[in-house]
Amino acid sequence: MDNYKNNADQLLYDFGLLNELNNYGTPYSVGSYAMDLMAWNDLDICVSNESMTTEKLYELTSFILNTFHPVWYEAKKDVIDGKTAWFHGFETEILGELCNVDIWFFDNDTITKSLDFSKNIKQKLLFNPELKEIVINIKQSLIENEQYGFDKFSSMDVYKAVFEDNVRSYKGFTEKYGDK
Repeated sequence: MDNYKNNADQLLYDFGLLNELNNYGTPYSVGSYAMDLMAWNDLDICVSNESMTTEKLYELTSFILNTFHPVWYEAKKDVIDGKTAWFHGFETEILGELCNVDIWFFDNDTITKSLDFSKNIKQKLLFNPELKEIVINIKQSLIENEQYGFDKFSSMDVYKAVFEDNVRSYKGFTEKYGDK
């Protein structure tokens, strides 16, 4: 698990991603990285900047392509819940293994909700630290069984299962939620 966090730190600090994102707004690490629940090389970042433009999208695209040499890349403007959002997603093998990075440019309210969710999960882990291993084990089992990702189960599904529905194992997860 520490290796995933170290890889994320390298992408953020050694390769200058965090420094670059500061040019576009205020970046916030969210998701598994922020909650110390990484089960694979997946880094999620929200940037508070409601003044994102297509020109800025192209500038950041150039930085990502030239710095990370992604094996997959996507950038787009989108509307989510009636609000404009901008997305940059890429996968890179620059560290010798596949790493996924998702960068979302959201309004402050959306980011606040994401940060509050992370804070809530971290608080629950303080009171029940064994849940960390349970979450990571379920995520890793879903990954190993190719049940994790786009059009499959997500981290949010795992958090709901563990923290709301008292699921404590991969077997319990699949019994409750089936197969996607």
